[in-house]
Amino acid sequence: MKGQILVIAIIFLAVVMVLSASLFQRVAGFLRFGANTTLREQATVAAEAGVERALWQLNQTAGGYSGETNTAIGSTATFTVTITNKASSLKTITSTGYIPDGTNPKAKRTIKVDALISAESISFRYAVQVGTGGITMSNSATVNGSVYSNKPDGATKSIQGYNSSVITGDAWAVGTISTPDPWVQGVKHENQPASQMPTIDYQYWKDTAAAGGTTDCSVTPTACNLSGLGSATIGPQKYLGNLTISNSRIVTMQGPVYVTGNFSISNSAQLNLDNSFGSAGTVLIVDGTINVSNTGLFNPTNANPKGYILVVSTSTAPNAVAISNQGATAVFYALEGGAQLANTAQVSALVANTLTMQNSATLNYDSGLASAQFSSGPGGSWQIKKGTYRFTSGP
Repeated sequence: MKGQILVIAIIFLAVVMVLSASLFQRVAGFLRFGANTTLREQATVAAEAGVERALWQLNQTAGGYSGETNTAIGSTATFTVTITNKASSLKTITSTGYIPDGTNPKAKRTIKVDALISAESISFRYAVQVGTGGITMSNSATVNGSVYSNKPDGATKSIQGYNSSVITGDAWAVGTISTPDPWVQGVKHENQPASQMPTIDYQYWKDTAAAGGTTDCSVTPTACNLSGLGSATIGPQKYLGNLTISNSRIVTMQGPVYVTGNFSISNSAQLNLDNSFGSAGTVLIVDGTINVSNTGLFNPTNANPKGYILVVSTSTAPNAVAISNQGATAVFYALEGGAQLANTAQVSALVANTLTMQNSATLNYDSGLASAQFSSGPGGSWQIKKGTYRFTSGP
């Protein structure tokens, strides 16, 4: 009997030991799992620290930062960052965090994000879009693209054409469209609701330009009168007074420009957007009027798609924008004022309260302007592109 009890006790003890061993194994596994999870979280934090460091360095070096290796975070972690250029204003940041270091890591996590220069998206969905002042076209004026006029019929129609004027795309009007001119090669859409006009944050661009410094034209007039053979660069900059570019001067725009007076470009002078902008553009904003004459030119970047200069007048004058004698491959905006195009003037898109076109003036719409980006330039503020944060590896 005593022997049977001993056997039963031994079996019971063996079962308890087996169960205990299994429990201890599970507890040890749980502790290891918890420790590994903690290490992975620590490695993730280290990788995120690398991303933050990369953004800070990109902004400090105007995009010149190329990465770093085994940067220590105290004595418990390191990170390594590499930068891949995808475009002039778009980079991929790859950051790997290591616990405790990259030589003998117990855990590592890699994060990839795309970084781009902060930009304003502005949709120019039509070659011409005007407010309540309407469109008047005459003397072989041509719009290569579609137009939208918010003017109701009055003394003139919403879109009034004369003398062989042409619209190659569709024509949309709150009122009606004259006939037979302009010749609308697309579809006429009359008696439509008013369209929503593209909006621009004037103050943002003024402030961004002024962040590059201010030039008082009354104190240094030569800095505001760029004339004669040779080249120059402008932007980001604020000009107190009038800014003039003339007489074959070639000027490269490297950031936004704000002019408190009037702006004019004439006599074969050129204002070129720096190719470092790639497919993004930037803004020339003027409180007064804009005058382009005698083969004064605006030129976009050579990227595909192009980056354009957005030329903005906040003036309410009927000649807020006046372009004649060849012209400008740029986008013009005078929402409160009028635009006048004449004598083979050429632009890429235009928004104004009213538009008058005559003497073979032409608008050649670029379809890429339907979702255009305008930025302060490669030296501007770098930020993470939404939707690009991703893990690429783990322990």
